[in-house]
Amino acid sequence: MIIGSISENLKLEKRVAITPDIIKKYKSLGLEVHLSKDYAKHLGIEDEEYKTEGAIIKSEDEVLSNSNAIIQLTILNDENLNKLKNNQILIGVLNPYTNEKKLKNLISRNINCFFFGTFA
Repeated sequence: MIIGSISENLKLEKRVAITPDIIKKYKSLGLEVHLSKDYAKHLGIEDEEYKTEGAIIKSEDEVLSNSNAIIQLTILNDENLNKLKNNQILIGVLNPYTNEKKLKNLISRNINCFFFGTFA
């Protein structure tokens, strides 16, 4: 199974969903990890650190199209949401109350959404 993550909208979120240390854990479970180029450069983490741990660096489009599951902190922008395919998994703090329409659209397209975080 391939899990992927692309850079967050830095106006909304500075953190990243996957750190180099987490790559080791995912790899030990037999997962392949794809990240977008310069994924955490804004935090001082270069792509080489991710590659050293076994991540594969690709373009955003390649990450979105090749991953079985996408892990994000915030919901993707509309352009990237439209690139998701049937039966993909989207995991993140998706703010279901403020993103209700987007999530209903994703569910109608058979994209499995899993939320974590608070719902208040």
